[in-house]
Amino acid sequence: MKTTILADGTLSITPESDLEAYALDRWSRDNITSDWYCATRVPTAPKIILDMSKYADAMGVFAKVGAAA
Repeated sequence: MKTTILADGTLSITPESDLEAYALDRWSRDNITSDWYCATRVPTAPKIILDMSKYADAMGVFAKVGAAA
């Protein structure tokens, strides 16, 4: 995976293979979209960008704009 810390402190993560895309998708579902984040405990959400654009077809969480159903 390629990781970059942007000037504003945001962590950008980009998978470089199908396996990494799958692992990042699973990790994000278990750690980012789960109930671990509680506004009473942590006042701001983590600044993370998951660039899954090259693997959108393989992930179930993305939709293509303008794609025929």
